Amino acid sequence: MPKGWCVVAIVALVAVGAGCGGGDDDAAPVGGSATTSTAVPVVVSVLDHARLPVGDGLVAASPTVGQIYACTAHFGGGGASTQGPWFNGDSTWDATKKVAVEGDVQWDAASVEVALDGATRVIEANALPHHGTGVFPIEPDSDAYQYDRNPNAIAAQTIRAELPAVPEIASTSSCVRGEVGIALNGVPIFDGFDAGGRDAVAWEVQDSCHGHPQVSGVYHYHDVSPCLDDTGTAHSALVGYAWDGFGIFGPRGESGEELATAALDECHGHTHTITWDGAELEMYHYHATADFPYTVSCYRGTSAQDPPPDL
Repeated sequence: MPKGWCVVAIVALVAVGAGCGGGDDDAAPVGGSATTSTAVPVVVSVLDHARLPVGDGLVAASPTVGQIYACTAHFGGGGASTQGPWFNGDSTWDATKKVAVEGDVQWDAASVEVALDGATRVIEANALPHHGTGVFPIEPDSDAYQYDRNPNAIAAQTIRAELPAVPEIASTSSCVRGEVGIALNGVPIFDGFDAGGRDAVAWEVQDSCHGHPQVSGVYHYHDVSPCLDDTGTAHSALVGYAWDGFGIFGPRGESGEELATAALDECHGHTHTITWDGAELEMYHYHATADFPYTVSCYRGTSAQDPPPDL
């Protein structure tokens, strides 16, 4: 099976995801491959969006707060062509200054269905967003092209995933394989790495909804899109599902505070009472944060992903 293909459901998920085992397979490799992590994660409890720690190379050999427990520590390069001016030069980056891929391309064919079938949650989607996207491939006359020359075009996919409707915590946490879940709008959510093992959110230039396509045309996020519905000041809304069936929620905790990675466990989640399919349940769930590793960094439940291809 070639790189750039992941089957991430119990029955079928077709054509979702180059970047299996860590990030995108964009053009213009930069630097070498990350094979082991010698970096020490900087885990902060209070977020400064102008000084977010860069997560380059933070691959863990076991579940570790602030790192990604990836199923492979070997990366082939790819992603942004040069470091943007939003890097502060001290292993932090400024999210308030990062450029975005311009455009407002609409996808009228966008399709997603989420349904319960007994103890199974069935998700079918074509990976096209219900919001506008930037223009991809990135155009040479855009500001983004100076830093990221993503040559990929967005293309519809065929996704069918069967997940446990009420997932259970597994005896041991397991590694992630590139894609970690799917947003409620049918867009895949990838882990926090690009194809070179670097911090994808810091390095790669996405559009204003934090999405971009990889080599197979899969439009995806590396963090949770601001274009998903998560309004209000209380606990964040459900914005997606991880491939183990647990929910992915936005960045606000029980008191409405913005969570940082330091407030979550090694897989980027925690347990308390949430609303789940209309009922109040004390249940494990993941959160998005503005700091690396952004979303799911290992699975607390049993993933529906099949074994990854050879990398």
